[in-house]
Amino acid sequence: MSRVGATKKKPMTGQKILIVEDDPLLVRMYQTKFTMEGYSVITAGDGMEGLEKVTKEKPDFLIMDVMMPRMSGLELLAEIRKNPSTAHIPALMLSNLGQPEQVEKARALGVKEFLLKANYTPSQIVAKVKQYLG
Repeated sequence: MSRVGATKKKPMTGQKILIVEDDPLLVRMYQTKFTMEGYSVITAGDGMEGLEKVTKEKPDFLIMDVMMPRMSGLELLAEIRKNPSTAHIPALMLSNLGQPEQVEKARALGVKEFLLKANYTPSQIVAKVKQYLG
């Protein structure tokens, strides 16, 4: 007897995560992991698309890359913080580079954490987000 479709899914948390990342492989990995944990996941491939989606979707949490086409993660975060309807949304910054200036600017914009991608697995990123969402 086939068990296709019989996999147990975790209950939906009802919480929306927006992942703004230009690497399609990373997007799929994070999207899969968060979906398996019961989160609703929205994705954007660059900062401009991320700004449109955060304004429209009002996610519960943001995960964003620093270096992206059209608008960097830092520029995106600055725009999000200017808008009273999105300013409160907690964010986590992921990067391959941890330049002190970038880290300081992100912290000044209220990012929860600035993490180096290479040092964290998708499971560890999910665990970090869970800490902030309760």
